[in-house]
Amino acid sequence: MPPISRFLPFSASTTKTQAVTYLLGVSLFSISFLVFLNSSVSFVITDLIGQKKDVGDVVGTLGFADELVALVACPTWGLVSDRLGVRWVATIGYAIIGVALAVFVQAKNVYPQLLLARVFFAVGASAA
Repeated sequence: MPPISRFLPFSASTTKTQAVTYLLGVSLFSISFLVFLNSSVSFVITDLIGQKKDVGDVVGTLGFADELVALVACPTWGLVSDRLGVRWVATIGYAIIGVALAVFVQAKNVYPQLLLARVFFAVGASAA
């Protein structure tokens, strides 16, 4: 049986169990976690902030701002990971996401508090 590194970008010492754990556990968790958080923005706007009007407009604006930040942050984190390593960048990214989520649910208004929290979240999500 050929080593797993022949088909995927893992080191030669990576076992099949480690590769499967990474691919299914870490990668899918990150993707599903970020998708869940993006879908819960309308709850934060309507229930925590109390804005009932133009919720779709606000969600769209926050998502657009998120993507604009990600366009710059993803390549930047790629350069940082070349110097520090992927482990450090992912750890820093998840730490930023944690802080951003704490700020996100404490926001009292959409602009600027929720927008700044979402931008901060995008910086962390780009690293994770």
